[in-house]
Amino acid sequence: MALSADAIAGGAIAAVGLILLAIATPARWVAQPALAADAPPVGPAPSIVTGGVTLHSVDASFPDSNSTFPGGAGADAINNDCLICHSAGMVLDQASLSRAGWQGIVDQMRNDFKAPFAAADGPAIVDYLVTMKNEMSRSAGRQPDPKHGATIVAQGTAAGAPPCAQCHAFNGVSDASGAFPRLAGQSAYYLAGQLRDFASGVRASAIMTPIAKALSREDIADVTAYFAGVSAPFLPLKAPNASLVQRGEELAKAGGPDRVHCDNCHGPGGSGAPPVIPYLAGQYAHYIAFTLQMWQEGFRKNSPDAMEAIAKKLDDQDILAVAAYYQQVNPPLETAAK
Repeated sequence: MALSADAIAGGAIAAVGLILLAIATPARWVAQPALAADAPPVGPAPSIVTGGVTLHSVDASFPDSNSTFPGGAGADAINNDCLICHSAGMVLDQASLSRAGWQGIVDQMRNDFKAPFAAADGPAIVDYLVTMKNEMSRSAGRQPDPKHGATIVAQGTAAGAPPCAQCHAFNGVSDASGAFPRLAGQSAYYLAGQLRDFASGVRASAIMTPIAKALSREDIADVTAYFAGVSAPFLPLKAPNASLVQRGEELAKAGGPDRVHCDNCHGPGGSGAPPVIPYLAGQYAHYIAFTLQMWQEGFRKNSPDAMEAIAKKLDDQDILAVAAYYQQVNPPLETAAK
């Protein structure tokens, strides 16, 4: 299934996007079991979703917003030009427009409402909005079937995808080793986007790429709906080093180099910003650390302007600290499952 975003209308220009999920191997600095390693990307196939762009801070009041947009042509223009006034959360109920329709709105925003963006940005904004709308329409018309998703989790598919439960457990809590992430209660929108990126090569994984390619769009919609609806307990884990947790909390809440802090996007205590931004609270430290390493080394390419840039500002000790902090923050299950 194609997971994408919508776009806005009636004086609102914005778009909804996705960021990420992973099934991976542990980080370089942690003792790890022998699992197939994520492989470097080799000529990844083109993807409409090529990165994540974080909502800039502005002196304006917004309605509730998903706060991020997918990458691709025009994403930076929308982020820098349109979100001065408009919220990503405004797009979900907007009507479908043709390219000419979007062009008319962009022209109106610049010419009539004096929106402060360059004329040269207009074509990129229009192209982005049209592309996202087309992708959204491809996934319309069918409701996900969580029961079928549960069957895939337990049994796999005839096309060759193995049972998800082999690595993630039937209830999505995985095995607490940190080799595989907790999926229970994670947004279906986010999970499906990650599977799509695995299939396209935007996220490189020797494990997940062939699995994602073996799943149909309907399979992806169903299995992610299943995991999103699971309310599973957080496993009892060994308490991490207290000083490491304290340092991680400082980075999460106050930031590190250039004052970038995790809570700005992932919410207070890593509660997430569904449907786009995943929760981190209670996620395994081993997995968080590994994932940040993958961004540092360029093996994850679906958030170059946000997560890759942030990860490259962190040293190994910073990464261990942030990972340790989020692992021991267990939110109420209803929060994680939003």
